[in-house]
Amino acid sequence: MTEWILELWISIKELGAEHNVDPVLFAILYFGTIPPYMGSMVWAVKNHKKGKGVALPVISTLFFFISPALYVAIFGTDVAWWVYLIIVVIVVYGSYSVMKKLRSRIRESEG
Repeated sequence: MTEWILELWISIKELGAEHNVDPVLFAILYFGTIPPYMGSMVWAVKNHKKGKGVALPVISTLFFFISPALYVAIFGTDVAWWVYLIIVVIVVYGSYSVMKKLRSRIRESEG
């Protein structure tokens, strides 16, 4: 089992080097942006409750959501076209999902 994991890790590292994307940095971005993403959502709901603008917290929330994909899109080289298509789908779906979740949380906070 550990040999299989080691082989998988080596192939991931090789693939990352081939496309100029560090898998460790990608994982850090993927998991490390979860707390600020959630914090931005809380910030947006609190701002809405106080009657303040929510544009900056929403933009912040979306940025943290797409950070890993943005890293691949900006720094990746020789990445297949379908990867960019997946990134676009993630950004569009993520934007929709974040807006839907924020609206839900705002409604919950009002009720």
